[in-house]
Amino acid sequence: MSKILDVREMVPRDRHSTIFETFKNLEPGGSFVLVNDHEPKPLLYQFQAEHDGEFDWWTLEQGPQVWRVSIVKRAERGHNRTITDYLQTDHRRLDAIMEGFQGALRDKRWDEASSGFREFVLGLRKHIGIEENILFPVFEEKTGMTDAGPTFVMKMEHKEINELLDRTLSSTDKHDFDAASEAASILIGILSDHNMKEEHILYPESDAFITDSERAQIIKKAQAA
Repeated sequence: MSKILDVREMVPRDRHSTIFETFKNLEPGGSFVLVNDHEPKPLLYQFQAEHDGEFDWWTLEQGPQVWRVSIVKRAERGHNRTITDYLQTDHRRLDAIMEGFQGALRDKRWDEASSGFREFVLGLRKHIGIEENILFPVFEEKTGMTDAGPTFVMKMEHKEINELLDRTLSSTDKHDFDAASEAASILIGILSDHNMKEEHILYPESDAFITDSERAQIIKKAQAA
């Protein structure tokens, strides 16, 4: 269970120093959840400047009153991180959120199920946005593969995934156990196949075509997306 660091009542001048001290004291692989009253983009840019390659930054809630971000001290730190490692790490993170949602749904803990699935939707849609708006254009430019390449297939599957996200969330909010369970089951099946194709084909091919400096810039843009 990650520590919660809520800085909303803290004097503004003390916030960043407290956050960086908390990060410093983490064990490798440890994390904390930052709770703030505004989008912490300046903090992210400071992390990128001072701890490049040492952290992961995952948005859990995105305003308008509250922002929550999971900040992780990477166990394997370094500047030459691959696209495969970065996006596969996000897949595993999203898998864990989905498992929590399934447990809450199974027990009909509706408030927990709804909040958990909203976190999943935010994370997965950010992940899809990173792929379609940041990674795919670079991949297509490098390879010349567009209408018939792997990114075309992934985009088509993303449309189906987005529809299932809406179906599952709507059914969960309505406390419709059967409909939510059915939609979630279909979604999990599609994601399992989709993620496998990305992790075994698209991401490794991207790493093969993209330089170290380009990968670093893609990851920085992804963190800020």
